[in-house]
Amino acid sequence: MTSRRLFLKSAALGLGALAIAGLAPARAHGGHGHGHHGHVHGQMHDLRTIGSDLVPAQPIPWADGLCAFCNMTLKTPEGDPRGAGFREQTYSQLALADGNTLHFESITCLINYTSVHNLNDGHGTTFYVTDRGNFSPAAPGELVMTRAATFYWGERLLVVMNGRLLAFATPEAAQAFAEAHPEHGRQRLLSFDLLLDLAPLPSANLIPLLARHAGLLE
Repeated sequence: MTSRRLFLKSAALGLGALAIAGLAPARAHGGHGHGHHGHVHGQMHDLRTIGSDLVPAQPIPWADGLCAFCNMTLKTPEGDPRGAGFREQTYSQLALADGNTLHFESITCLINYTSVHNLNDGHGTTFYVTDRGNFSPAAPGELVMTRAATFYWGERLLVVMNGRLLAFATPEAAQAFAEAHPEHGRQRLLSFDLLLDLAPLPSANLIPLLARHAGLLE
């Protein structure tokens, strides 16, 4: 099997694993998926551990910043029909101990970039995500460490890159959001370590980007 075919097969298996993880639902649908701090066995990649290093969050270049994974702008373009704050609500950041900072316009872009490039939270770097529970399009940029966040997945949640993920500072805030949005269909609350175990997250429009960052495409 060629390396490219093996990559795509592994991506498909990862997508199936994310669907299986969704069997642990949020309380709004009969249970609670957050709090799984063990590792999923049988993954196709090495499990990633979260370290203790803490690098402060850095300023966000809203005016001209680009996503390090997909190269889209961090800021929602003016006139976007999805409204102000569409991209900003999932902004994520990778702060490195060497002083560099990488910016992402979606949570899935952050997770996939760090997976492909073998970067681990707390090991010379700190990952940050936007706290959707304390978000305002007029003043975005309220960040929380990913290792402390609770992640919300909604079956019909519309976010940039179709990642269907939002981050919240507390499980309670994530749960309140779930209960306020039954229109999203199936809903799950996930811990960050579970997302790392399932990475890379192969949403359909992210697979070519994963292949490119892995060096499988020009």
